[in-house]
Amino acid sequence: MPDGTAPKLPLLERLGLAVLRRSPAHAPVAGEDDPISVLNADERRELRRIERRAVRRAATAGALSGTASAVAAIWAHRWIGADGLPYSAPDGVKFWCVVGSATLVASVFEIGFIYWDALRSVYAMATAAGLRVSTEMLPDTRHHVALALARAALELPNPPERVFGVDPHREATRWLVVLASVLYKAKIAVTTFALKALLRALLGQAAGGALLELATIPVTAVWNGVVCFLVVREARLRAMGPSAAVELVAHAFVDGAPSAAVRAALLRSVASAIVRNRDLHPNLHALFHALIERLGPVDFEEVDDARRFVDELSALGHGEQTLVLRLLVIAAVIDGRLTRRERRLLNEAFAVCGRPLALERVERLRAAFYAGDGLDFELVRNLAA
Repeated sequence: MPDGTAPKLPLLERLGLAVLRRSPAHAPVAGEDDPISVLNADERRELRRIERRAVRRAATAGALSGTASAVAAIWAHRWIGADGLPYSAPDGVKFWCVVGSATLVASVFEIGFIYWDALRSVYAMATAAGLRVSTEMLPDTRHHVALALARAALELPNPPERVFGVDPHREATRWLVVLASVLYKAKIAVTTFALKALLRALLGQAAGGALLELATIPVTAVWNGVVCFLVVREARLRAMGPSAAVELVAHAFVDGAPSAAVRAALLRSVASAIVRNRDLHPNLHALFHALIERLGPVDFEEVDDARRFVDELSALGHGEQTLVLRLLVIAAVIDGRLTRRERRLLNEAFAVCGRPLALERVERLRAAFYAGDGLDFELVRNLAA
């Protein structure tokens, strides 16, 4: 949980949680009292089925919205004073009033449906993963996962707050973080409408006519499908994350409790991955939470100092280093990304331990998890043998 009292959630996140709690599920629940199950092959298959259906609905919504805009443009071409562009000034104003109004109304309904349907799809994914989010009061773990799913559906960025003493932006330039956040939020608001306006402007300059107006329909449908695919794929990743975190931490500690030095290195490995990633992804949050449940709370300073982590790793024994390196590999891939800074951290950690690092195998591990196949712990063992 975040340090101190959690702040009140922003409006969009509260609305997202409200929709999640009131959405009908169309997927079986994994267990009656098991909020986050270890996902099996059938459950992962169900998540992929939900994903495909959501993408089809988003593409259909884009096609219908594009059709409404195209019909308005075809009508305007035919009845407003000229056969093609450019119109005279009065006719041009009339044309763009008709087309712009139709496109705006269609886009509002389209975007509203897509976000609403994304939340419903995310709810179904949560149900398939064994997470109950239909009650008003949720235990901390389920609340964090439900909130992460709502953020994914609404394309909201992860919160920047410190968690467990870890500052995700410890190594980041502050003004770049602010700029990235502003650009991200602007993209959510205007991407779909701006794309349509750009296509219409380009096609209008090339030629007029019904065929060119109708060409915007498949483009809009494909764009919606791609965006929805990325959204639900991220939601599926977040639905699998807590399950994977609990399962992998259990696999990692089959040999018993670690020493105090190893315990600190393990906690620092995940914290360093968060810092190098410059983002507290919900799956990393879940991994850190599972690790604390296993090892106890952070009771030492600078858990998020990546340089100190690498330096202290060199002082551990061979078997102890192996345990820490395995956890570091898990932390690097459990969020579905492997950034340049995370690769550098892996290279530094493996080098200080005198171990070879096969980054292509780490990437293969990441790709398999991102595709919904789970994390192969045997491959993790082999990577840090």
